[in-house]
Amino acid sequence: IHFFMRRFSALIVLLALGAVAHAQTFPEPRTVKIGERVYVLLGPIQHANKLNQGYMINSTIIVGDKGVILVDSGGSDEVGRHIATAVRQITDKPVTHVVNTHHHGDHYLGNAAFEEATLISSEMCRKMVLETGHEWLTIMERDIGRKLPGTKPLAAQVTYPEGTRTETFIHDVRFVFWVPRGSHTIGDLLVHLPDDKVLVAGDVLVSRVVPTLQDGFVKNWIQTLNEIQTLGVSHFVPGHGDLMTLQDVAALRDALLRFYSGVKQGVRNGQSEDEIRKSLDLSSWDKLERSYVIGRNINRAYLETERDFFNE
Repeated sequence: IHFFMRRFSALIVLLALGAVAHAQTFPEPRTVKIGERVYVLLGPIQHANKLNQGYMINSTIIVGDKGVILVDSGGSDEVGRHIATAVRQITDKPVTHVVNTHHHGDHYLGNAAFEEATLISSEMCRKMVLETGHEWLTIMERDIGRKLPGTKPLAAQVTYPEGTRTETFIHDVRFVFWVPRGSHTIGDLLVHLPDDKVLVAGDVLVSRVVPTLQDGFVKNWIQTLNEIQTLGVSHFVPGHGDLMTLQDVAALRDALLRFYSGVKQGVRNGQSEDEIRKSLDLSSWDKLERSYVIGRNINRAYLETERDFFNE
């Protein structure tokens, strides 16, 4: 009996050590402080894979007087706990609110690690989480190569409708929750902190990666980028990549406009998607991370432009 007990104890220890080793496979975020109460956790920019285990986004920590507001919780409950550990290194205040910028799984499946928190999103994001959450979980499990039994899609309890900008205070911090017309996705939510001159934009802003248009609305997105430049913001937090300046936002807007105009002209000329791709100058995107989405981007812009011509 003692022999089997020793073997059983040894097995438990090995499993525990394995769990710890596995938990350590997540890359560490790079923490950047903005002002007195805003911190950004800059995560990896590569797509979800076995190396990053689905940790591939930026998260923003806003430290209020009584608690923390976290923007974007990561791609699984494990990633969420990894982010929670980073929060505890900054403050011992609890995470009481989690904001989801859109319904892509890498940004919100980590909600499962913050079940006590109030979840906030746009109305359409909530709808998409309820409709597509398990699809995003399946995609994440496929990309990292294993199951995520502790992860479940959790939709927001507090939501805001499209076309609104709602000012509110949470823990003595002034927020403006801005829901533009669908841009990167049908349910984007941007977090404006006017007193801190910070905008947390989800994937409406990206740096060092090609913007992903597969669920996007390119004309709306360009208009949203125009409006972003009028906010008087000093610090722009993208969903992926380094913090951005006003000049970076303008450059992203110009790149999207050139791309969309080129596709639109190709459709007007009766060109196929392959022909349009050959006619576009994509050199600035070809050298960025996730350049493989360019073909899908062309397809999305092609369909949007074709629909517009049909409705004229």
